[in-house]
Amino acid sequence: MALKNNLLMALVIFMTSSVQSKIILPELLAKQAVSNIRYLSQDGKFTYYQKRSGSLLFSSNYKVFEMVKGEIGTQYTVIGTPARKKIIVMQNETFHSFYSLRAKEKIFLVDFGGTTLKEMGKGSSAKLHLDDTWLSYYDFYEKTLYFENTTNTALKFSIKLNNRINPYFSPQVIMSDDNTVYYTDLSETGAPGLLQFKRNLSKAEIIFKASTPMVKAEICLHNDNLILGIFGINFSKEGSVISKAKLPMTDFSKRESIYTSSVNDIGQLICDYDKSNITFIKNYGTTEVASTDLVDLNPETKALTPLSEMKTITSIINMDGTLLALDKGKYFIVKGTLDYKNVDSLKALPPSGAAETIKQIDKK
Repeated sequence: MALKNNLLMALVIFMTSSVQSKIILPELLAKQAVSNIRYLSQDGKFTYYQKRSGSLLFSSNYKVFEMVKGEIGTQYTVIGTPARKKIIVMQNETFHSFYSLRAKEKIFLVDFGGTTLKEMGKGSSAKLHLDDTWLSYYDFYEKTLYFENTTNTALKFSIKLNNRINPYFSPQVIMSDDNTVYYTDLSETGAPGLLQFKRNLSKAEIIFKASTPMVKAEICLHNDNLILGIFGINFSKEGSVISKAKLPMTDFSKRESIYTSSVNDIGQLICDYDKSNITFIKNYGTTEVASTDLVDLNPETKALTPLSEMKTITSIINMDGTLLALDKGKYFIVKGTLDYKNVDSLKALPPSGAAETIKQIDKK
């Protein structure tokens, strides 16, 4: 009888676990330390990575190039878009000696998969727009957004922010066309707002203003829609709302709500990965005790699709067609089929071999 009961219990446990099977995300593994990698191409053919010596290196087809060298401990950020025409390289030489969220970094531009850098300016939060034809970055000290055309540097303009209350506020910014910029700013009370700037008029207009400073605003472009996410911060009871407005727009107040929640989500909207969905970090717990995981949101059907079941995801990255989630210091592949550890997209070794080239670079 005891044996029969044990077998019955085992069967129930097996069936329950099968019904409640978890979403298992593979960890990002590569042929070198993941902590040094700054950008992997979606086909695995090239890698941008940094060394403790302060160098940023490019590796492809058993060849290694030193792109730029900084002080020991220099940190690099490498940013690309689905357009795959240009790549931003940000260099922070004081990462370990000047602890400031507002520190200016050198901003370089390089052709996608290229090695020749062009310095564009100094600032933070650099971003590419309109199929990589425009570059923007923010200067915390001047409270100014700077824009520069990536092919014709004579085309440039800037936008001065109104924010006077929060020195650590970094605006979100998108360009819907060559003449129109949407960006976030703070009012005199610290409440976030969304503004529309027209280059031909050199004029900004407020199209949305939050009623409280206890929220953050995120914006992105998905197909022909402007997406606005409002997420409560700290322990506020504001909850979360995501809405969309068709571009070009005439009245932003007529935007459509596509998601609401009574709890504060982390957000981090990813709109450039999937034409059918927007990805963000949803809080399945409470405002006091968060349980955060990734979901896809379909703007048309408003349906949510869970992408993870880790409960503690804090950040997401779209790295050239591979969607990565950060959890407890490790990176996990949410979407993307390439196995970076085993893939071998390289051609045959050059006659002289690669060992000596890599050895000389590593000594620097």
